[in-house]
Amino acid sequence: MTKKSTILIADDSVIFAQGLSTLLQQYPDIVKNVLKAKNFKETLQITKTEKIDILILDINFESEEYNGFTIAEKIKTLYPYIKIIILTQQAKIDNYEILFNDIGVDGYLDKQLSVDIAIEAISQIQEGKKYIDSTIKEMLEVGRWMNISSREKEVIEWLSKGYLQKEVADKLCLSIRTIEVHCRNMVKRIGAKNTAHLISIYTKYKGSNRERAPD
Repeated sequence: MTKKSTILIADDSVIFAQGLSTLLQQYPDIVKNVLKAKNFKETLQITKTEKIDILILDINFESEEYNGFTIAEKIKTLYPYIKIIILTQQAKIDNYEILFNDIGVDGYLDKQLSVDIAIEAISQIQEGKKYIDSTIKEMLEVGRWMNISSREKEVIEWLSKGYLQKEVADKLCLSIRTIEVHCRNMVKRIGAKNTAHLISIYTKYKGSNRERAPD
């Protein structure tokens, strides 16, 4: 028999939380009840008075005092049985390692998720599994392979802005051959098909590397 979960959505966007709540409640076979909290205080109050099975938690809050990391760590300390699914708009490898290795969260989803993905994640987490959606996996994989030197970073940065290799060579006072070598090395290391593909991967990496990590 499928387990039914009481879910708490912690997000300071009331409209987003209400919309997700409405969608989740269309799946009564696995969702028993959905509650909402818009800040750290409400999250603590609800988890204290209600038997929450799964916390769906946004990582970014409009607060200088706390964020999703703070809330996740506190909830896991107080109620280790509560499963936590993190919502994010841009995934960062360092944050992934903190969330999963240090805090022990259970899921990581792109905030632009479909309800089908959310239900799939809930179902797997109910079974004791970890869940990372495909979009997040792609972001993290890109970040994991972007271990490049400072010089290579300069080269790819200029190329990503639309400059030709010859123009980049002139800007960095290097030979065109040196630029070509840097590009070949990065293509090989990142697993890109060619320089154009490498630039595309780098652009995606930059877009996924904006999340604010805890101090």
